[in-house]
Amino acid sequence: MTDTLGTAESGTDPHDHSDHDHPPTGADLVLELVRGLSILALVIPVLAVLLLVAILPVAPSSPLVLVLGLALGSSHLISLVLTSLFVAKTRKQLAVNPGLLVARSAIEEALRLAAALAVVVLWPLDAAGPLGIWLGAGAALVWMALTTAQTVSTRRRIARPSEWSKEAIETLLTQRVTVRSTIVMRVLDLLGTVGFQIGATLLLVQAPVLVIATLVLSIGSGLSTLVLQRKPPAERAASAWSYAPLGIGILALAMGLLGLLA
Repeated sequence: MTDTLGTAESGTDPHDHSDHDHPPTGADLVLELVRGLSILALVIPVLAVLLLVAILPVAPSSPLVLVLGLALGSSHLISLVLTSLFVAKTRKQLAVNPGLLVARSAIEEALRLAAALAVVVLWPLDAAGPLGIWLGAGAALVWMALTTAQTVSTRRRIARPSEWSKEAIETLLTQRVTVRSTIVMRVLDLLGTVGFQIGATLLLVQAPVLVIATLVLSIGSGLSTLVLQRKPPAERAASAWSYAPLGIGILALAMGLLGLLA
């Protein structure tokens, strides 16, 4: 009785656990994911606009360079879709086969080389820097648009009750994957892609023979993704492999910019 009175006088309730930390529920994760993906779907277009504003001072003589870059990115996307359809109709195990990754990277870099040679021939009086940057930026914009569409689609699927959304939430709960780490990794992957597209294209406009280097970097980025897919979701954010695409993108961009200063 004394304890009860003492508790009442102090204004505390021994049965009140509101100050304790509780693990998030499935409903909490759904709300967090929908909110986070909604913000990300708005942030990516802003990043695309900032990219265009940043490269305006080095614009080439024709805006068609950017159009050709959009065509380059679209051709990469078509290559990705065709290889995915091939895997779906043959064996799904091919999706994690390094051989298929190498083939797709070779196709993408061959297309990049063709586009780089085309801008050099079509605009011979323009400097390599503006041509490479705007050609690569066009390709990067395609991947930014794709990421935005995928983000919106994922948000809708998560918000709508279904077997897929249930399994996705259960995976996050059981593997203790936070929504913040999921969103952050998406942003870092996108930044790595943008950096690689601009850097690799800039390298090939300056020296087409460097296609071997861009191919190696492309394969390296893809292999890091395959390695991550074999790890449990809870270990991916803490793995150094998860930052490889960003590091490779920064490296490609740095190499391209250093080539302009050489």
